[in-house]
Amino acid sequence: MGVKNFKKDNAIFVAVLLFSIIIYGTVQWYDASIYEIYHAEDFLNWHIGLEGLSIVMSFCIFFISLYTMEKNQNLRTTAFLNTFLSVGLLDVMHTLNYKGMPDFLTESSAATATSFWIAARLTAAAGLLAAGLVKRNYTVRIHRFVFVSASLLYSGIVIYLISFRQDLMPPLFIEGIGLTPLKVGLEYVIIVLQLAAIFLFYRIYKTGEETEEYKYIILSLLLSIFSELVFTQYTNVYDTYNLLGHIYKIAAYYLIFKGKFVLNVQRPFLALQKTERKLAEYANSLEFQVETRTKEITTANEKLLNDMDYARNIQTALLPSSFPKSDKLQFAARYLPCEKIGGDFYNVFRLDEDNFGILIGDVAGHGVSAAMITVFINQNIHVRREFDDGRIRILTPKQVLTNLFYTYNNMTFPEEIYTVLFYGIYNQQDKTLTCSSAGMNTAPLILRKDGDIEPISIKGLPICRLAGLISPSYENQTIQLSEGDSMLFYTDGIIEIDRKRPEQFNEKNLMEYLRGLQNYSASETVDYMFDLYDAILGDKKMIDDVTVLVVKIEEEEL
Repeated sequence: MGVKNFKKDNAIFVAVLLFSIIIYGTVQWYDASIYEIYHAEDFLNWHIGLEGLSIVMSFCIFFISLYTMEKNQNLRTTAFLNTFLSVGLLDVMHTLNYKGMPDFLTESSAATATSFWIAARLTAAAGLLAAGLVKRNYTVRIHRFVFVSASLLYSGIVIYLISFRQDLMPPLFIEGIGLTPLKVGLEYVIIVLQLAAIFLFYRIYKTGEETEEYKYIILSLLLSIFSELVFTQYTNVYDTYNLLGHIYKIAAYYLIFKGKFVLNVQRPFLALQKTERKLAEYANSLEFQVETRTKEITTANEKLLNDMDYARNIQTALLPSSFPKSDKLQFAARYLPCEKIGGDFYNVFRLDEDNFGILIGDVAGHGVSAAMITVFINQNIHVRREFDDGRIRILTPKQVLTNLFYTYNNMTFPEEIYTVLFYGIYNQQDKTLTCSSAGMNTAPLILRKDGDIEPISIKGLPICRLAGLISPSYENQTIQLSEGDSMLFYTDGIIEIDRKRPEQFNEKNLMEYLRGLQNYSASETVDYMFDLYDAILGDKKMIDDVTVLVVKIEEEEL
């Protein structure tokens, strides 16, 4: 709640208090001129009208509390429900039993009406005090009609005792004498309860909880105090003080009616009105906002595209720009990312005079995250060990993959990301390929000089975060090659063209196609493989990165 509203409401509380004190304190000065005992019929008309309004407002507060409790099960709401159901019923009995009214259940009298008045006022004061004591979010699981039944039972007992057992009731009003000390004392007890309730509701009000509602309850209690004070003064049930007390009462009831009923009824309409106003404001500024947001999105998109271009350049720089020079081998490769950057990688590097390392891999997924893993692989794959004395020891494929697996598991990469790769060492003197697979999902192919195709075994665990659960078992295998043979390495993107129709192109189809390419150079073989891929892909969108690496063994001239 804003500071201005808080100060304004406090000023209203003080103004109502001072005004009521002035009215109550000065009315005795004019007692001789304003005091009057009204004719019974005239007074009864006023009494029925004022009490009737208060009864209607009591039942309105009861019904709004009843249906609010159905939704929130709040105990404070339950206290209002019980209080105003009972108060409404007791006020009905007070009105029907007022002196001069037709007999109802028993003969109407000032004593009976006064007893019902005190019962209703005590019930209201005690009920509001109980509501103020309940914590805001305290809820109950008991069905609301249990509380309704309890209120009806309580009201029934009070009505029975006052109506039929007046002999058990101490006198509160004696005809010809006026109020008894007990009646005046009970009025002051009611005032004390109301003062305590004001304190509790003011404390709730200061927390900012539904301030408008509790502001009216506090004002109602202030006026109710002066209503009770006035009812300590009258000597005749038809006199001016009695009428003034009822006027105070109806004003107090109206305020609590506004706080508990009117505001609750208005709340959804006010919320709707506020929403409509915001929508109108939003609609008026929508064009400007759309233009602004479009510019922001365009700028952000351009920046993202620039960043992607930088990332692509960095990733491209990690791929070999040229291959090692060799009179006995041809190298050719092509990489086509599905997006601006991807998750495939490859490399060929010289290990010593006779040995060449060949690497190809595929990170699960594509895009920025996959590209970052390729950078990690590039930086952390160690293929040889250099000693202080200058000696160099080439690590076997099995050792390379095992070391990479444990290095990967020391990182905090997401568990769902993994990498499959194939690493081999080709010795150009004895023409052997020693290799090992870390879950590679496409078998590299050996294209023999005579046109035969042989897939290489690809058993092995992917590079993933399973250390501690599984011990990786990578195995070296050695393949003998001959002059004119080619080694074809590729990722699964070249055969994953349409996931809905995987039979359209697969490894078997690829092997059949390659049988006729044994006499072509490494570069021509790569071109033919991509020509086939483009023809099958057609106008469909790529769904994965594509990488092809071909190593061909030169034939020696005789």
